[in-house]
Parts: sequence; C-alpha cells; structure tokens
Amino acid sequence: MKTRFSYESPICLLGQFYHKKLMDSHSDQSRDDTQSKGSAIDKFKHDFYSRIWFTYRREFPKLSNSSLTTDCGWGCMLRSGQMVLAQALLTHYLGRQWRWKGSKSDKEDMIHRMIVKWFADDPNVSCSPFTVHQLVKLGEDMGKKPGDWYGPASVAHLLKY
Repeated sequence: MKTRFSYESPICLLGQFYHKKLMDSHSDQSRDDTQSKGSAIDKFKHDFYSRIWFTYRREFPKLSNSSLTTDCGWGCMLRSGQMVLAQALLTHYLGRQWRWKGSKSDKEDMIHRMIVKWFADDPNVSCSPFTVHQLVKLGEDMGKKPGDWYGPASVAHLLKY
C-alpha cells in the first residue's frame, strides 16, 4: 500500500521539517536549489533512509546463560533503545544534516558503518559494545533474565551503564 502525504502540512523527522508548499514559495534561487536537489518528499525519504533502524533478530549467537538465539517477542525496547543511541551517535559524529550516500570510500559513510557495527549482534564487546548480548548481560545485574521483557526505564538505565 502506497503512503500518501498531504502537501498542505509539513512532515517532521527528528526536528527537520519538509514542506513542499514552503519550498516552492521561496525565491527563484531557492527554487533552483530545491529542483537541483529534489523535491521535499525526496529529501524526506533520503533523510528517513539515512536513519538507523533495528528490529527483532534471530539466529544470532546464544545469549549468555540461556539457549536464546532471538529477541523476537521480548526485545522490542532493547532495539528501540539501540536506535535512540545510534541516532544520537550519528548526530554527534556526523551532524543532523548528514545523509547516507552508500559509498565504500566516503569518510562519513565509513563512520556510519562503524556505528552500525557497534550494535551488531556479536557477543564480543570489544567489537560491538552496544550489542543485545551486552545489554542482556547488564540486565542480569538488574535482576533480568535473557528473554525477560524490558521497559523503557530499564533500557534507559542499561544504556547509561
């Protein structure tokens, strides 16, 4: 199903507004700049696709003290917390205006890949310090077991540590 956006109201993504009507009503110079870089919807899509998205995973290495190889059904808050932290790291290292180019040699895209790697589902903390494995290990110190549901406050405390 194709999503339809109204051109009458802006779209806001992490504090960045995209509004076709406003972009088209600027001076000729702005209009030329807008046309050369794409429409407001195209700019929104590029911004959206530049964000990091984590979701449930399966078939990753077993979590310590369990036989679990998936976070399906219980890891949604952990993944949400990872996304918040990943976005904060992207903004810190690359700035809010950064957009993914997909280049293997571009320095900023290399930093993006490095940040993504920090969240890989790898039990090796030195390679992936923000992996679900590390979060679950920290959760055990708070009385949580692998597979327990985590609330927003619990995840915030885990990320703090």
